[in-house]
Amino acid sequence: MRVKHRTFIVIILLNFITLGLYQIYWFFITKTEMNTINSKDVKVPFFLWFFIPIINIWWFYRFAKAIERTTKNRLNKWSAFFAPVLIGLMISVALTILGNLPTIDLPIIGATAVTSYVAISATAGIIPILYYQSYLNKVSR
Repeated sequence: MRVKHRTFIVIILLNFITLGLYQIYWFFITKTEMNTINSKDVKVPFFLWFFIPIINIWWFYRFAKAIERTTKNRLNKWSAFFAPVLIGLMISVALTILGNLPTIDLPIIGATAVTSYVAISATAGIIPILYYQSYLNKVSR
């Protein structure tokens, strides 16, 4: 069995249609696929550990280790582990900068800077998934 090839546009659409719940499903289904492929030493533990503070750091480390093994070392476990942290940091800096900007009404579109704030925060969680999936797609062919 291989990891399923998923296109970015489908991941993005499902993320917005399900209001972000697809991200949880993606982690669950990808964990399950990687557990069927990898040996026992890199199995990702029970999925509910994902939701428990502090323990989820250990769970996510095991997930990153499984991604490294599944992608045949194309994606380093430390890159996989710290990618969401760095992306989250960049998003929070962007939101801080946007928060300091005055809101500008755009009469043609009917949007303000608040719309940008919501769009950036909504996409923050999907960016690491796209990063992981790009490496998983390379080995799923």
